[in-house]
Amino acid sequence: MGTALATKLVAMPKVAKAAKSRITKADKTRARLIEVAKRLVQEDGSDRVTLRRIAAAAKMKAGSIYYHFDSRDEIIRAVLESGVGGARHAVMQAIADSGPASSPLVRFRAALRAHLKYTIQEHFSSRLKAIRRLPKRLRDHHMKQEREYAAIFANLLYEAQKKGLLRAGFNLSVVCMLGMGALTWVAEWYDADGPMTPDDIADELMRVLQGGIVKAGTKPAREDA
Repeated sequence: MGTALATKLVAMPKVAKAAKSRITKADKTRARLIEVAKRLVQEDGSDRVTLRRIAAAAKMKAGSIYYHFDSRDEIIRAVLESGVGGARHAVMQAIADSGPASSPLVRFRAALRAHLKYTIQEHFSSRLKAIRRLPKRLRDHHMKQEREYAAIFANLLYEAQKKGLLRAGFNLSVVCMLGMGALTWVAEWYDADGPMTPDDIADELMRVLQGGIVKAGTKPAREDA
């Protein structure tokens, strides 16, 4: 028993070292190129990001980039994918921190807060402008990731609906996309020195979704009114 335990303890560092060694120099270079491209997109917009600029910022020859990416569009796609992956991680962590026994609306609010904080931190709206300029193959691949990410929020609303927490008559997928879209673009106007924090803004949206801003009994607005 003691010998077996000792063998396991000796083996554990070797396993950890082996896992670490799987990250190759090429992997590190690829990750660095993505980070450099992400910074350039945030600073100048995707239209002005070229392979030459990425190479210069990464302090490497432009031709060397082709060892890691087939084209500029492939790098932009990788930048977008890293953004969705990071947002997903932040949102899932916020949902988990709320606790599985919490109301789906509590978890939805936590997810909105995490989404907004991440998009402001990463200025994610600047990347979204690049999506429509990607070749269709890359754009379709990215949009699939976006839909899977949005499903996290939509599923929380569907859970709330099943529990009788929502009024009937709303398209929850549309409500979800409207809310996420509104928060994603906050980075374009948000002032960190202003009176509201990202949590305050997300909570304001939650108040609108839960109670609305129009008084009960007010006649609905119509085009022919």
